[in-house]
Amino acid sequence: MNRTTALWAGLLGFVAVAGLIVALAISPLFSHTVEKGAVAYADGDFPRAIAIFRPLAEDGDPAAQFYLGEMYRFGRGVKKDEARAALWYKKAANKGSPEAQYALGMMYATGIGVSVDFVESYRWLSLANFRLSPWETERRERSVRTRDTILRAMSQDDVERAKSLVIAWDRKWQK
Repeated sequence: MNRTTALWAGLLGFVAVAGLIVALAISPLFSHTVEKGAVAYADGDFPRAIAIFRPLAEDGDPAAQFYLGEMYRFGRGVKKDEARAALWYKKAANKGSPEAQYALGMMYATGIGVSVDFVESYRWLSLANFRLSPWETERRERSVRTRDTILRAMSQDDVERAKSLVIAWDRKWQK
């Protein structure tokens, strides 16, 4: 290799490495994260929040899926659609989001967006109770009260089936 070719090869290598470093340094400024979506949501900038959450949710992010469920449930930035909210909550709940498990359990208890199903309500509320943050006492207390109420309305077979669903989900989750 002659000297000019070696010089150009070295220069191109340097430019490539420098470009990669710059791209890595500025990519967080342009990437959409759940945190940025949560800030937009809290600020009431629902179009921006939807633009951030939707691709993340479609890629399987449970926090983004939960937020989309919230947005559809309450009609924030989208047309209110409780059935679609339940679908997003269920995706997030299946991935372990305690907030989505709670929301889905309450929806099954009340028939909002889904048919009333006490077995499913018991399952999701029980799982949420295990996973909700310690400071979420209001949600935990409400879910316990709801679960106790539906428990009295359930047959013994339904109670056993609901408990087995909780155990099965928990075992799967622990793997």
